[in-house]
Amino acid sequence: MDNTELFDTIGALYDCVTEPDCWPGALRRITEVTDSVISMLAVMDISKKTARFSAIHGDPVLLEPLITTYAAHVPFYSILPRFEIDVPLDFDALCSLYGPDGYDVWRASRTYREWMQPNRLRTGFNLAVMKRDEFVGALTTITRDDTPSTPASMARLSQLAPHIRRAVVIADLFEAEQRKAGIFREVIDNLAHPVLVVTDAMRLLHANPSAEALLRDDTLIRQSEGRLAIAYAPAQASVAHAVELGHRDEVLLGAVGIGVPLVRAERPSILHVLPLSRRPNVGLSRQATAAIFIAAPGTNPLPALEAIAALFGLTAAEKRVAALAAEGRTRSEIAQSNGVSEHTVKTQLGVVYDKTGTRDQRQLQLLMRELTPPIRLDRSDEV
Repeated sequence: MDNTELFDTIGALYDCVTEPDCWPGALRRITEVTDSVISMLAVMDISKKTARFSAIHGDPVLLEPLITTYAAHVPFYSILPRFEIDVPLDFDALCSLYGPDGYDVWRASRTYREWMQPNRLRTGFNLAVMKRDEFVGALTTITRDDTPSTPASMARLSQLAPHIRRAVVIADLFEAEQRKAGIFREVIDNLAHPVLVVTDAMRLLHANPSAEALLRDDTLIRQSEGRLAIAYAPAQASVAHAVELGHRDEVLLGAVGIGVPLVRAERPSILHVLPLSRRPNVGLSRQATAAIFIAAPGTNPLPALEAIAALFGLTAAEKRVAALAAEGRTRSEIAQSNGVSEHTVKTQLGVVYDKTGTRDQRQLQLLMRELTPPIRLDRSDEV
């Protein structure tokens, strides 16, 4: 992808948050950059096999039987929660994750026998973009038999993955309110989730009623000389960095500013940053650079590795290296585990240390330990 195409595709994804009708257009772009013919995005209840949100792009003639009949017969729903966030899986990796009979199960399915095989289609990539309690968000691409997915198209999807995730998790917070309200300001003011709108210098422009209540409490967030201040310093740094990056160039955001823990706790509230600089039609001040969404604490503890990845914007590869380093693995062991050279591991570790502000493996281990639940803190020590 050239820079213009990447920039426009990312912008199209973020436009979907405030304009849900844009999803098919954004998926059309994803279909093109992944050399696919169909792209499907859905947030699903795994236990019920139902979608609470879905969008799709492709030939209507091919899509109609898939939507009405064959999507329900895909045999891989049960493994969706095991997908690694932001990491595309090709068909071989998908079958391997399912188990030794993955290929046989797929070929015996009605989806393959009655829809995919007759239409000379094949699975392209599967990508997890959200995992929250019983809901999983996933993107699936489908290609022609004679144009299988390539490493280049996987690399392009990997580059887009965190931007897709950001758009999906924030759009999910809107739920029904987004369909009812006509403008962005009205939507966020009716959300139960706290939402704050800031400039590139973190000056607070707007807070919805839920966010105003948090500001009045003055424990987790506050105004300081007109600027938003987050009491938990790593979260403040991560969010401010995401706001600045999104204002400067949305492409640079990557995984920064998604799922940032608001406090150092076992089940923290989570922050997501949505860039607004390129969205002048949202009904807010022209100075509005970003909207910061705060999701309520989840029912599941936040693993230390996920907290660190969110706070410091680690990529999927950097997160894997950080996890192994925190376990005390040597460079050689990490290289062997990840199938890369020791030089690559050395470079990746250097980036991890730089992003997390640690100097070496021991400090990274201490940071991981500090954020490992369960952490029981008095309210006075909460931040």
